[in-house]
Amino acid sequence: MLEVEVDKLNTREAFNQFHELYVDTYDEVLKYVVCHVRSMSDVEDVIQDIYMAVFKKIKKHINREYVFGIAKHKVKDYYRFRYRREKDIWNFTDEIEDISDNLDILEFVIQVDQIDFVWDYLKHKNCLIGKIFFLYYYQNCSLKEIAYLLEITESNVKHYLYRTLKEIQVILKEEGGFHE
Repeated sequence: MLEVEVDKLNTREAFNQFHELYVDTYDEVLKYVVCHVRSMSDVEDVIQDIYMAVFKKIKKHINREYVFGIAKHKVKDYYRFRYRREKDIWNFTDEIEDISDNLDILEFVIQVDQIDFVWDYLKHKNCLIGKIFFLYYYQNCSLKEIAYLLEITESNVKHYLYRTLKEIQVILKEEGGFHE
């Protein structure tokens, strides 16, 4: 377990220890924040707040658990100090097709402008969809893991992913920008 005892360290050593702690915890903290913060646009701000708090507390005894304690506290702050939006209520009465766990958006999103288009498109969708795409394509989480992390059913994850991929594919084909 990585632990930092900084009282005895100089500034350079403290920075190096902070960097090690950051590298060791970043991916897991990012997953935690993505799952617990409503808006994907706020994720970077919350992550920054977390690691600024860690850096300010670096003079104390710090370990992984301490970082996650700060993460939980900062997520609570996010909800306390920012307005709460009404959750979208979705009715999932449609039967969902079987979709394999290895859907690959990269099959039709090859060019950088298409990737930019996709993320811009996702910003205008339900926030949950952005979280699903982020966890699936950037964090390489399985559909089952995403369902667990977001506390929704695996079939809902598949539904959101499949439906949104189809929408993106149709739009790109209509604009003539679809590259297989």
